[in-house]
Amino acid sequence: MHEMSVVSNIIKIALQTAEENNLAAVTKIRIKVGSQHHLAPDLMEYAFSFFKKDTAAAEASLEIKKVPVTMKCLRCGRTFTVNEGIYICPVCESVHVEMLTGRELIIENIEGETQ
Repeated sequence: MHEMSVVSNIIKIALQTAEENNLAAVTKIRIKVGSQHHLAPDLMEYAFSFFKKDTAAAEASLEIKKVPVTMKCLRCGRTFTVNEGIYICPVCESVHVEMLTGRELIIENIEGETQ
């Protein structure tokens, strides 16, 4: 389960950030996850509830924003969202495309309470 290692690292980063900023507790973590990662939100939530136990993030919530795969055609310049794994330009049918979004795995925000 890839989700376990990803969420474990997110918790570690959040706790380290809380400590560096003198936060008594982490209350919310917002992340952006690109569709290319194929991470299941329900498994991420399960892992989050497991790893946050007995930490300063014990009462925290996890907000996951899914980012779709978007591409730019290198032939005609059109930008499009990938549906059903079809990486072909819908205008000129070129396969010469560049991925713009969809690979992200970003901690956008960590909220907490001061001591």
